Amino acid sequence: MTRILIICLLIAFFTTEGHSQHLKWINENAYPIHNTSSKNKDLSFLSNELKGNIILGLGEASHGTCEFFLQKNQIIQYLITNLNYKLIGFESTGSRMELINQYLHNGNGDLKAFMKDLGLYNSIEIYDMLTWIRNYNKTTSPSDRVTLFGFDNEDFWPDPFTRDKLMSDKIIETQKTMGTKTILWSHNVHIAKDTTMAQLKAMGAYLKQELDQKFYAIGFDTYQGSVNIIKDGEFEKHDFLAQENTFSSMFAKAKNERFFLPFNKKPNPFMGIKSHITNIFSNWTETRSLPIKPGFDFDGLIFIRETSASVQLK
Repeated sequence: MTRILIICLLIAFFTTEGHSQHLKWINENAYPIHNTSSKNKDLSFLSNELKGNIILGLGEASHGTCEFFLQKNQIIQYLITNLNYKLIGFESTGSRMELINQYLHNGNGDLKAFMKDLGLYNSIEIYDMLTWIRNYNKTTSPSDRVTLFGFDNEDFWPDPFTRDKLMSDKIIETQKTMGTKTILWSHNVHIAKDTTMAQLKAMGAYLKQELDQKFYAIGFDTYQGSVNIIKDGEFEKHDFLAQENTFSSMFAKAKNERFFLPFNKKPNPFMGIKSHITNIFSNWTETRSLPIKPGFDFDGLIFIRETSASVQLK
């Protein structure tokens, strides 16, 4: 019976009338984000969305997208200056992030040299964000500075069934020690609060289990463009286009090219519906989408219609 109901929902979703109704809801409820250089007023919706929040997860549909990085940078600056977030966790190893953290606090070392081992995160966009944080820390007292940490570990990588649990343990431990509101920078598949994408409990699911409503997850999606992946240790650029009859293709038809869509508004016509968004891993694969259930996997989603490959830091 449940399977029949799901099939009926999907048929209704992808009919012309259903498509039109969902687009209408998107256009009425999405918050437009004009561009990453616009005033912070574009992000004022976050103040209400994040009431009571302790940990915010910022996902990404790939590790090599310029606009995702720029948008996350804008959000992070807003959260630091307006909502008192002072701890940032990266999907990277603790040892690599600690070198950068020391630079952010006291200026010791060469930031570009520290970033060389960050793989796809060795980008100009992330370098600019870290430089902004360094400059911010120069203007504040030591107790008010932004701290960076890595929640991943190479020892976690061999077993995907335990990696996300171990990463969530590291995040929870660090947040409790620091006692401050926290931002996480990671791939969508790790941020997701349910099992729809990876078919196993992701880091976000463990954080939800620990924090309930105090963990908020924002996914990122795009429809078309270019992206960087890693091949033989080097950046490699690829073009992509999302499949039709997916969430990505529907979002691309919305009136705004870039927007935040909250899934907690009621009534929400997406509840109970599963479809795909763009998903690109660090390597190039034939399958470049994964399913999500809005409101279950993510509390909200940022969509950018066309994106471009990140710029490698030289």
